[in-house]
Amino acid sequence: MPDSTSLAWSWNTRKQPVNPYAVDAPARKPSALAVWIALYEQDKSDQREQAEAMSRAAEEYLFSVAHCDPWHYDELNDALIEKAKRHAELHRVDPLTLIRDDVASLPGFLRKPLETRIKYLEKSEDPRHLPTYLNEVITPSLVRIDKVRANQASLSFQAMAGRDSLDQLLRLAELNQREVKRLSTLVAAHINMIFIQLCGEMLTDELASPIVILELYRRVAAEVSRLDVIPPGYEALRSKHNRRNPINYELIPGALARMRCADWWQRKLWQLRNEWREELLRAACLVHRHASPYVSHDILLQKREQRRKAMDFFRNHDLINEDGDTLSMEDVVLASASNPAHRRNEMMACVKGLELIAEMRGDCAMFYTITCPSKYHATLMNGKPNPTWDHSTVRKSSDYLVDTFAAFRKAMHKKELRWYGVRVAEPHHDGTVHWHLLCFMRKKHRRAITELLRRFAIREDRAELGNNTGARFKSKLIDPRKGTPASYIAKYVSKNIDGRGLGDTVSKETGKSLRDSAEHVTAWASLHRVQQFRFFGIPGRQAYRELRLFASQATRAMKTSKPGAPVLMDPKLDAVLAAADVGCFATYIMKQGGVLVPRKNYLIHTAYEPTVEPGTYGDHGIRIYGIWSPITGKENKICTHVHTWKMVKKAPANPGAESAAQGDPVAPWTRVNNCPEVKKRTNQHPGSPPLMTVPDEREEPEQFEIGQLTREQRKQVLGGIHTHKQQRHKSPADEFEALAYSITVGDCTEYDTRRAESYLKAAQEIRRREQVLSPEIAGLAGLVQSWAKMKKVLISKPQTLQLARGNEVTVLDTVYRAHPVTGELLVTGVDIHWRKTLAKHKADTLINRWRQAAREV
Repeated sequence: MPDSTSLAWSWNTRKQPVNPYAVDAPARKPSALAVWIALYEQDKSDQREQAEAMSRAAEEYLFSVAHCDPWHYDELNDALIEKAKRHAELHRVDPLTLIRDDVASLPGFLRKPLETRIKYLEKSEDPRHLPTYLNEVITPSLVRIDKVRANQASLSFQAMAGRDSLDQLLRLAELNQREVKRLSTLVAAHINMIFIQLCGEMLTDELASPIVILELYRRVAAEVSRLDVIPPGYEALRSKHNRRNPINYELIPGALARMRCADWWQRKLWQLRNEWREELLRAACLVHRHASPYVSHDILLQKREQRRKAMDFFRNHDLINEDGDTLSMEDVVLASASNPAHRRNEMMACVKGLELIAEMRGDCAMFYTITCPSKYHATLMNGKPNPTWDHSTVRKSSDYLVDTFAAFRKAMHKKELRWYGVRVAEPHHDGTVHWHLLCFMRKKHRRAITELLRRFAIREDRAELGNNTGARFKSKLIDPRKGTPASYIAKYVSKNIDGRGLGDTVSKETGKSLRDSAEHVTAWASLHRVQQFRFFGIPGRQAYRELRLFASQATRAMKTSKPGAPVLMDPKLDAVLAAADVGCFATYIMKQGGVLVPRKNYLIHTAYEPTVEPGTYGDHGIRIYGIWSPITGKENKICTHVHTWKMVKKAPANPGAESAAQGDPVAPWTRVNNCPEVKKRTNQHPGSPPLMTVPDEREEPEQFEIGQLTREQRKQVLGGIHTHKQQRHKSPADEFEALAYSITVGDCTEYDTRRAESYLKAAQEIRRREQVLSPEIAGLAGLVQSWAKMKKVLISKPQTLQLARGNEVTVLDTVYRAHPVTGELLVTGVDIHWRKTLAKHKADTLINRWRQAAREV
C-alpha cells in the first residue's frame, strides 16, 4: 500500500518492525548538577512570569483609561442592574430561591451544613420536604443569625474593631487558628500603644504613687473590656463602695503584662471565637437531637484533636525534681483526678459517704430537676426553631441557674432550713443547661424546702407554665425499697464523665447511646466552662486528697513502725488522717466535724503558699503546700508537696537522631555510610578551605550518655544549647565549590577532574547571576529607596536590592514587599516574635519600678 493512500483509521499506518536482536541503549539519567540547574532555572522562570503578570496588572490599572471613562461605568452599572432585575424576577416567580441565595451568603461554617441538608432534601421523593424546611427552619434561622451577630458585636466592640488593622474582629467567628493568632498580635500591640500613651500622660514623676498606677490599670482594663474580655484581676482591683479587703497593688504589674501579651490575647480571642461560633450554630438549628446533640460537630472535632495533642505532649515529656528523680508525665496525668475513671470513682465514693451519713442521721433523700425557662432554649425537640428564644447563650442559662440557687439558699437560711448533697449540671439536646440535685435533709424540713425551691424555680416567666410546673421543676422522694441515693445519681455521674457502666442505654432526649454521648457532654462543658459537679454542706474534697497523699508518704517513711501506729500526735487529727487513708468518706466527714458545719470549724484545712519562682508575667502564683489545723495553728503546716517538679522533654528513642539534628558527628545506625562526599574525604588540598576540624586529644569534648546525666552535666549541656549559634546559610555556589575541592583532593581520575570542573563552572555561573544588576532592577531599587524615605522605613542597600528582585524583607517587626512597577513598599505581614519583643522591651523597666513601688507601699 503506497504511503500516499489515505487511511480509514490512524492505527492502519505502517509501523517499524521489531528487531529481536537489537539492544536498546539504556536511558541516561540526568546528573545531579543538571537537575539542580534545571530547578534553579525553573524557579527563576516562575518568578519572572509572576513579576511580568504583576507588572501587566499594575500597568493596566495605572495607565488604562477604562476606569476613568464614564461610558464604561455606565455599562458596568447597566450590567449590574440587569443582573439584579433577573434575580428579582426569579425571586418573584420562585420565592424559595431568595432563601437559598441568603444561605449562600452565609459564612462557610454555616453555609456548608445547611446546603448539605438542602441538597439532601432535593433528592427526597416527597417534594414538600424542601419547601417546608426552607420556610419553617431556614427562614427563621436567618433572622436569628442576624440578631445573634448583633448581640455579639456590641457598639463598644464595633468601635474597637474600627481601629487600624483590627477590622478582622468583626469576622472573629469565621477565623481559623492562624488568623486568630495574627489578630491577637495586633490587639496586643494596640493595647500596648494605649498603655505607653497613658504612661506618658499620667506618670510624670520618677516614682509614681500606687493610686496613679491603679488608675492607669483601670483605664487600660476599660479598653480591654470593650472586646468582651474580662481583664485580669478585675474583681480585686475595680472600684467598689463596699470593699471589705484592701486593694492588693502587687496584682497590677502582672495584670498589665497579661493585657499586653499576644499569647494571653490569643487564648482569650480563641475562646471567644469558639463561643461565638457555637452560638451561631445554635441559632442556625445545627445543635439539637436530630443533628448534633449538646454541642456542634465542629467543636466536637476540635476538642477531640485538642485531647489528642495533649496526650502526645504528655507522652513526650517527663517531670524531674531537684534530686534528679524522673516521672513520666503521662503516668502522672493518668494517676491523677484528670483520669475520667479516677474522677468517677471518687465522685461515687463521696456520694456513698453522704448516703451512709444520711442513714446514720435519719435524714431523707430528695432528687430535684431544675430547668431554665423557655426563652433560654434555642431549638425545640423536633429540631425547629423555638419562637420564644430571646437569643440567650448557654452561659446565660448557666448563670440563671446559679443566681436562682443563690437566692434560694439565702431564703432557706433565713428560715433556718439546712440541707447537704451534690448537684450535677448537664445539657439539654440544644446545649441549654439544667440541674439535677441529690439532697439530704431532715424529714420535717422536706416539704418546706421542696416548696421553697419550687417557688424560686418557676418564678421567672411564670405565665408560660400554667398549672403544669413539671416542665420547669420536678421533685422525687427516694424510696430505699426501690433504690439507694447513690444508684439514682450514678447514671448522671457516669454519662457526664466517660459513660462507663451504661452499656447500650439510650437517652430519651437524644435517642442515642449515653456512652457515646459522654464525649459530647465533656466537650460542651469544656467549651462553655460549666462546672459539672458541686458538693455542698460537707468538708472540702481537696483536704481529703491531701490527707491520702500524706498518709502514703508517712507509710513509706515509717516502714519500721508498727502497723496502725499513730502518725499525728493529736488523736483527733490522726483519726481524720486514718479515715482518709482507708478511703471511707463518711468517716472522714464525721471526724472532720460532720455535715452542715461552718468551714472554719473543720479540723483540717488545705494549706496554700505563693510559688517560689515567678511565672511568665513576673507574678507569684498560689500552689498547694499541704495541710494545717486550727488546733496546731498555721505556723505548723505539714508539707505534702516536698519536691519542685519541672517539665523536660523526653530523650528520643534513637539517641543518634537528636545528635544528628544538632549537627554532631554520630555513628550511623545503618550498615551503609550515606554521608556526602564532602564528609567522606579527610585529606584536604593546601589551597582548599577547611572542611572539617578534628580536635586533638586535649580539646576532645566530654562524652555524655543521654538519660544518665548528672545535674552539672545537664547544666553544661543546656548551656551549650543556649550559646550555640546557627551557621550562616551558604549559597549554592559554595556547595558546588566544596564538592569540587573534595573530589580533587588526593588521587583522582580523569572523570573526577571533569566532574569537578563542571561543578566549578556551575558555581561561577551562579555567582555571576547573583551579582548581575540589570538596569530594570537598579531603577526599581531607586524607587524603593525613595518610597522608604517617604514612609520613614530604615532599609539598607542590600535590602533595597532584595525588594527590587521581588523578595520580602523584614524590618524590625514588619514584613515588606515592593510593588514591581512603582516600587511602593507594601506591608505583607508582621514578625510576631519581634513585635512581642519590642512591645515588652518598652515597658519592662516601668513595670519593674511599679513592682518595687508596690512592695514599698
